[in-house]
Amino acid sequence: MSAPYPWYSRQWAELERVKASGRLGHALLFSGRPWLGVEALASAFAHQALCESADAGRPCNNCRGCTLFSAGNHPDFKILCPAEEGKAILIDQVRELGEFYTLKSHYERGKIALIYPADAMNTAAANAILKVLEEPPSDALFLLVAHRFSAIPMTVRSRCIRIPCEQVETAGALAWLTEELPAADRDVLSSLLNQSGGAPLKALAIAQDDSRDFHSELLDAFTSIQVGRTHALNVAKIFADLSIYELQRILISMTSQLILAKFGRPSFYDQTKSVPDPGLQGLADHLNLKDLYRFLDLLFESKALLARHTGFREADVAQGLWLGLADAVNSDAIKER
Repeated sequence: MSAPYPWYSRQWAELERVKASGRLGHALLFSGRPWLGVEALASAFAHQALCESADAGRPCNNCRGCTLFSAGNHPDFKILCPAEEGKAILIDQVRELGEFYTLKSHYERGKIALIYPADAMNTAAANAILKVLEEPPSDALFLLVAHRFSAIPMTVRSRCIRIPCEQVETAGALAWLTEELPAADRDVLSSLLNQSGGAPLKALAIAQDDSRDFHSELLDAFTSIQVGRTHALNVAKIFADLSIYELQRILISMTSQLILAKFGRPSFYDQTKSVPDPGLQGLADHLNLKDLYRFLDLLFESKALLARHTGFREADVAQGLWLGLADAVNSDAIKER
């Protein structure tokens, strides 16, 4: 078995090397943003570790361990994740994990827990997992997947081997997308990768979604607000069916592209262009760079706010973002030359 995605070949080779050296330890912390398939990498490693007949680092896919793992009911493998998207991992869930490790391994391959996203653990849950990591059970392996590495407490980080998974080479991502979408030309694939912020799995999801092109619609909305044809809160109603997480992603992508356009640069992920899209450049020319940076800060602050599970209503957070957008693209803003 190789890495689940080609952009993780280096990490997979390192995992194999560390495992072969006997220095794997009891906890690995995989860190990478959503839609990069980080949890798939951790899960694939768990599969290999639980195979009873692994040959040359590859699970056989025929043994009892592989059959149970593929069916999703291996007794020595447990997944710990929020009960609902956007919610926290709670201390009671970690306590269940403690009970899981009190039982002896069924097939003598050790017991593995996959926790993702680990940055969703609230303070009590993080403290509870720390106690387990400080005195790990025999033959236990913890695989933590964090979308925001900085949100993992330093005390937990220090007890894990970190596997960085943030970087995705654009050429490799485009090659993978070419295999997944053979009918699409390179310009389309570059555009999809650009819209997704360089996340190949999100690019594929966008391509497979036959509904609205939110990216183009939002660019038109930016322009309408900037010239005073409408107000941001009116536009908000048009995008009401977007989840707060998708809204944040698209706004961050668009704002980042506008900032790059202010410097005459195209997106990092679009290899087909040496200059920004004319429509994007035209809008950027009428916007204030400081206002764009201020809005980008607001977007990242909103992500951190929701990640802390502070009880804010998602609708209120979304409204704050639309009002922030109105300030950023206000037609009275002073242009920066």
